[in-house]
Amino acid sequence: MPSVTTTRDLILTTINGEPAVPLEYLPENWQRIAQGSWMTEPIVYTAMAQVFLAKNQHGHILFLERPETKHLKDAYREGNGQLAWEAVSHYGEAFLPENYPDLQQIRSEVQANNVQKAERTALVNVVKELFDELGYDVPATFYWTFLHPLQRSDLFAVRSFRFSEQDLGIARQFDAILHGGYVSMLRRLIDSVSSRYGYFSEHGCGCDSHLAKIKRCDSPFDYKIPAEARRKTLRAFFWSIMEEYMLFEQRSATRLVYADNLTL
Repeated sequence: MPSVTTTRDLILTTINGEPAVPLEYLPENWQRIAQGSWMTEPIVYTAMAQVFLAKNQHGHILFLERPETKHLKDAYREGNGQLAWEAVSHYGEAFLPENYPDLQQIRSEVQANNVQKAERTALVNVVKELFDELGYDVPATFYWTFLHPLQRSDLFAVRSFRFSEQDLGIARQFDAILHGGYVSMLRRLIDSVSSRYGYFSEHGCGCDSHLAKIKRCDSPFDYKIPAEARRKTLRAFFWSIMEEYMLFEQRSATRLVYADNLTL
């Protein structure tokens, strides 16, 4: 049986020695995920959501061994707790099977349009291969992120998430995927698949947060996540994207990064 710790606001359970919000206090979509069978490790992912929410809502990360910061704890819990709840809620929705792209329909739409048809078809093929490899063990937004350039008139256009009027609605969720995608083994897999179609997807970290661009690649290579590392790699990715989604609202950005011909 899990141990239970009482806090001012909530009774926290303990999962594998770490504080965790009880399952019944997670967003409802996680109740469905915990009971589902479309993912490889639904119980593990649910447990990670429980731990993530507890650590960020209750200040276990910053305040556990820093008593001098005690006076900041309530403000931290209120701000980070809200952002953590938004992250957990978002991914609870993003892991539901009905929210994944219908790649057959998307392919049909691409075939019906002659604008950059070969390149757009290649992009759909990349995402199809990634889905065949990863399935529902990454959220739907993983696949939508790499499909998003299909929404542009020019597949190769580079836009800033934070400063592009067209991308403001999806900036937080897609930027989290691209930052989280730097979990090294997963990044190698993504690049190996796209390289076989002649492209790389690129994303600038830090202030240079632009949407993925597709760039021609003349050096294809093959890479598979080792079977013994697959589950841990995808768990690391899930934890990372929860953090990135939460932190997106706290990161500052400047138009100076993207400005041409600066006059100061």
